[in-house]
Amino acid sequence: MKSENSILSTNSISRRRFITTGLTGLAVPFIVPRHVLGQGYQAPSDTLTIACVGVGGMGRNYLQGCENEKIVALCDLDFNFVNSRGVFDKSPTATRYRDYRKMLEQEAKNFDALIIAVPDHQHTHLLLPAMQLGKHIYCAKPITHTVGEARRVKAELLKHPNLITKASVQDSATTIARATTEILTSGVLGDIREVHVWSDHPIYPCSLVRPVEPATPPDGMDWDMWIGPAPFRPFHPAYHPENWRPWWDFGSGTVADMACHNFHLHFKELKLEAPHTVYADGSTQYEGFLKRLPTPECQSSANTVTWEYASRGQLPPMKMYWYDGGIKPLRPAELSYDLNMPSAGILFVGEKGKLLSGYYGGNPYRTRRDPDFARGFEGGMLLPEDRFNSFTPPPQTLVRCEKIDHYKEWTEACKNGKKTVVPVELGCEMTEVALLGSLALRTGKLLKWDSLNMRITNDEDAHQFVNPPYRKGWEI
Repeated sequence: MKSENSILSTNSISRRRFITTGLTGLAVPFIVPRHVLGQGYQAPSDTLTIACVGVGGMGRNYLQGCENEKIVALCDLDFNFVNSRGVFDKSPTATRYRDYRKMLEQEAKNFDALIIAVPDHQHTHLLLPAMQLGKHIYCAKPITHTVGEARRVKAELLKHPNLITKASVQDSATTIARATTEILTSGVLGDIREVHVWSDHPIYPCSLVRPVEPATPPDGMDWDMWIGPAPFRPFHPAYHPENWRPWWDFGSGTVADMACHNFHLHFKELKLEAPHTVYADGSTQYEGFLKRLPTPECQSSANTVTWEYASRGQLPPMKMYWYDGGIKPLRPAELSYDLNMPSAGILFVGEKGKLLSGYYGGNPYRTRRDPDFARGFEGGMLLPEDRFNSFTPPPQTLVRCEKIDHYKEWTEACKNGKKTVVPVELGCEMTEVALLGSLALRTGKLLKWDSLNMRITNDEDAHQFVNPPYRKGWEI
């Protein structure tokens, strides 16, 4: 053990061949095809070499999805966290690091692709150097911590067209997700005027005040490195492990954490890149009778966001609504009384009817408990039901990638050069809209957004969060 100092191609070209021809233009070495080596054998030359930063949280799931590839370097700030130890044990030959800057410097020639699974506030500090090193990327969402970073990352990606990237939206392009999109774009609903999205998250403590009692970081953990570019805060278990998401310094709240998991269903189809107005509300916390407890540094336990859109080409003005923490939109009057509103879902409101889908797409009533639910369609419930009984779902025209193949789709794309179903460029666009919702929640203000100039035009105090400065020594 070293220490620190359905769309998948069956004819993938080798990793080495893709890298040498796609990135450097050098001669192609001789490659032994997989079929020569025997059924099920993956040749070393056809194996992706991967480094991962952040292995104790979602990183362990990402790595498990890439288990047929070679893991050469692992980076985490907390070697003693039980989840981190488990990942280290599975890859005993991978070099371990606590500082990803050292890893990128010392391992640059040893890996082809980088998995980014750290808290939001560190993403951009990994994305930019990784792209500049020519590394393929799999990145947790939200892709960035600020709107300014999202623009910067997308601009850098345009300079590296050969890089293969994917955002961690595990349900993107599944059969049920695509079925929902295909109904939406069939025209059966007419123009869409409203989209309601509700999540059953957050699944972590919220409505918190900044902790002041002293605490000690885990043994051997470099807390200053964990803070990185964010404003310095003393260590506290309110942040680590796993509880950083609701804190504006490190995370982006539930809307940014979860919105990309269904924005992909309709984001491009409804041209949602540039809302002109965003506003939001969070629940109120009390510490005693009539004693309100402000929590300006942490998101509320239940939240709503509204994005307003002007006409977009042929599309009319519309509004998109977000709800979390147990809040749901008003029950559609057309929904049959024998059906409950899903705990999480999407409601598309059109001029000719409504479409109710599960949070990740599909029919919300066809579940593991009731897989044979006969009403509605694979893509969702069209309302009112009797109006659409004779509706014929459109043919399958969109590429599918089932959830079980999510990670393999990325690793195979790194080898064959094909674009993934949810590249980081799209992730940046969806993240920007979600982060505008986070900004509205953080400031509690109605925000007027000038997307072209990347500016909040009606409030300078709110605008400072669009592209805030980094902590000294972490400028990029």
